[in-house]
Amino acid sequence: MLLLVLDIETTGLSRTEHSITVIGTIVYESSNETVIREKCYNVAIAEAHDCKQDLIAMKKEISELLDDADSIVAFNGINFDMPFIRKWLRTSVQNEHLPQLCKSVDSDINTDASDNSLGKRKVPECMENAVVATSCDVDKVADENDAINVSVQDPWKHKYLDFCRLSRDYTGSYISLHNVCLLNEIDVAKSGSGAQAVQWASDKNWVALESYCMQDVVVLLALTKHALRSGITFRLRTSGKRKTHHENVIVSFDALIQPFVAATPADGAGARDIFDTASPNALKHDD
Repeated sequence: MLLLVLDIETTGLSRTEHSITVIGTIVYESSNETVIREKCYNVAIAEAHDCKQDLIAMKKEISELLDDADSIVAFNGINFDMPFIRKWLRTSVQNEHLPQLCKSVDSDINTDASDNSLGKRKVPECMENAVVATSCDVDKVADENDAINVSVQDPWKHKYLDFCRLSRDYTGSYISLHNVCLLNEIDVAKSGSGAQAVQWASDKNWVALESYCMQDVVVLLALTKHALRSGITFRLRTSGKRKTHHENVIVSFDALIQPFVAATPADGAGARDIFDTASPNALKHDD
């Protein structure tokens, strides 16, 4: 299957106030484990240029990549990357040059609720130092976003592979890209921080910014390869009779890159029971 692995950098977290600076992409064929192409698109330069033909061509190319991919991989792409990208594709300087593209994404909506979604670096700062953390506020925001997304026409929503969302779905908690790589022993490291990326954009240090963005895509591709070969491990925090303890849930993927639970915790408690409040292994959420 053809995978489009992507990451974006932005000037901030709000889709209404901020904009994309660069989009890093790798096109990967999973059947023979081959990287077909790597490219970083500098949106900021294209937007600033007087001649908009490059910008129009860039939007067409990104739209075609999304259309052609069998799966779109982005960490917290459902809450962050793809809403930014859909808004950018919809906002055209010369809509008459992009009739098909605008038709496919024009029904997307702007909403202030999106500003509260999980921000760049993919999870809130309070989660960055924990392998897994739970928060009622985060779940509330995610549920609000889910409700919004139901009413939004997204031509690519059936293609998303989002490990951040999978962690929430299978454990009840989000996880950062850094920590899911640590948990799965992925020996590829990120090269900076989101704050640095914003500063590089402000300084127009495009070499540093593009390199940083592409390194995130490389890390995400390494995690994706591992997940497709061996499954991906998430940390499940459960509450027993006497104490809270941690177990692992392994999520595997079928030939169509659809997730399923391949292994259950060592004590035999099925992963399907973790949301059953009557279960002794039910998730214990923070107040």
